[in-house]
Amino acid sequence: MRYHVIGIGGTGMSAVARLLAARGVVTGSDDGRWPLAEALRPLGVTVHESFDPRNVIGADVVIRSSAYGDEHPEVVAARSAGITVWRRHDAWRHLAKDVDVVAVAGTHGKTTTTAMCWAALRGARHDPSLVCGAEVREAGANAYVGSGHELVIEADEYDRTFLALSPAVAVVTNVEHDHVDHFPTREEYADAFLAFAARVVPGGTLVACADDPGARELARRAGERLRGRADVVTYGTAPGSDVLIADAETDGRGARAEIRLDEGRVPLALAVPGVHNLRNATAAVLAARALGVRPGEAAAALASVTLPGRRLEVLGRANGITVVDDYAHHPTEIRAAIDALRPAAAGRLVVLFQPHTPSRLRAFFDEFAAALAAADVAIVAETFASARERRDVEGLARRLADAARATYAPDVASAGRMLAEGAREGDVLLVLGAGDIRAAGAAALELIAAREGSPA
Repeated sequence: MRYHVIGIGGTGMSAVARLLAARGVVTGSDDGRWPLAEALRPLGVTVHESFDPRNVIGADVVIRSSAYGDEHPEVVAARSAGITVWRRHDAWRHLAKDVDVVAVAGTHGKTTTTAMCWAALRGARHDPSLVCGAEVREAGANAYVGSGHELVIEADEYDRTFLALSPAVAVVTNVEHDHVDHFPTREEYADAFLAFAARVVPGGTLVACADDPGARELARRAGERLRGRADVVTYGTAPGSDVLIADAETDGRGARAEIRLDEGRVPLALAVPGVHNLRNATAAVLAARALGVRPGEAAAALASVTLPGRRLEVLGRANGITVVDDYAHHPTEIRAAIDALRPAAAGRLVVLFQPHTPSRLRAFFDEFAAALAAADVAIVAETFASARERRDVEGLARRLADAARATYAPDVASAGRMLAEGAREGDVLLVLGAGDIRAAGAAALELIAAREGSPA
C-alpha cells in the first residue's frame, strides 16, 4: 500500500506517517522544511517541501491534515484521479484495527499523560505503539512502532477526531471548553466527550479525573451510559474519588504522593514538578492497571520519566537565569505552568505568552488576563497566525497585554529581545504558546549568555 500524507510536517500527521511507514510506502508534503518531516526520511519516507498536485501520483490513499480542506490542490488532484482520500480520523481508525487502544483525551494534559501511559506499560515489559502530540524522549520521536498488541494514542478532540476510536481504555484528564471554532458552546464540547466515552468497548474502562468539574460530570453521565458494559474509575485529590491521590507534594524538581486504591497504597515519586503531573501519572497507572499491569510496577516505571517536548522543557541556563519552554495555550494551562515553576524561581517568574488562534483568545480573554496576572512580569506576543485561522485583525493580543498589565511584542524576534533585556539573575523565564514562540526563548537565552560570554 502506498500512502501520501498532506501536512506531513505537523505533529499529528508526522506521527501517522511514522506508523504507516511500517506498513507500506509513504510519501508526504508540506509547505517548507519541517523537523518532524525530516526525521521521517531515514525510514524511507519521501518528503516534498512544497505542495504540488503531482505529489499524489502513484498513491493508493491520500491523507489530509485537518488544517487543509477539500480545496487543497493535492486533495483535488487525488479525487480527480480516483484516489481514496482520508482525513486524520480515517488513518487513526486504520491504525487502531485489531489492537487494544489506550486513548488519552482532555482539554489539557493529554500529551504528557499519553507519554506516561506508554511508559507505564513499557515498565511492565509491554511494547505498545504510540501516537503522541509531541516528541517523547524515551521514544526518540512523537510516535513509535511497537511489537505489542496495544496502541497508546493522544485522542485529540479537535474536529471530533477522537470519535474514530473504540478504546479499551479511555482516559479523560479534564473537560474545559476549548476549540470554539468547532464547539461554539460548552454543551457541544461536553457532549463530544460523552460520545467519546460511550465508544469504550464492552469490558473496557473509562478513567476520569474527579478534580476537574467537567471530567467529573462526564464520569457521572458516562456511568449511566456505560452501566453494565464498561467500568468507570475516577481519580484525584478530591474526597470521593475512586482512587485518591494523597499527601501530594511538589517543588521545582519533582513531585510525590501516595495513590490509594482498593488493593492497597502505592507510592508515586516523579522527577518532574507539578500536582497536575501527579494527576497525569495516576491516570497512567490506572490505564495500565486496566490492561493487567500491577499499580506498583506502573508507578515505578514513571519514577524517571521525562516530560514530552515543549512541556516545562528547560531550554538552558545562563548567568543565573533559567529559560523554560511550554506548550500552554489555554488559561488553565498557563496557571498550571506558573504554579509548577514558582518554587524553582529564586528571583522573579517572567512569562512570555503567544496566543494561539484569535477565536480562542476572544472566547477566553478575561481568563487569559487573569492567568497572566499571576506572573511577576508578563510579555504578550502577537497572536500566532496558523493554517486554521486568519491573522488577528482586532488587535486582541495588544488589548490582552493592556488588560494583564503586560508588555506587548509585535513579533517573535522582538519578544526574544525584550525577554532577554529585562532578565535578572535568579529569574525563571517561562515561554508559553502553541505556535512558534519557542524561538523567542532560544534567542533570549543566547542574548543572556552573550552578556558575559558564558555558555547557555
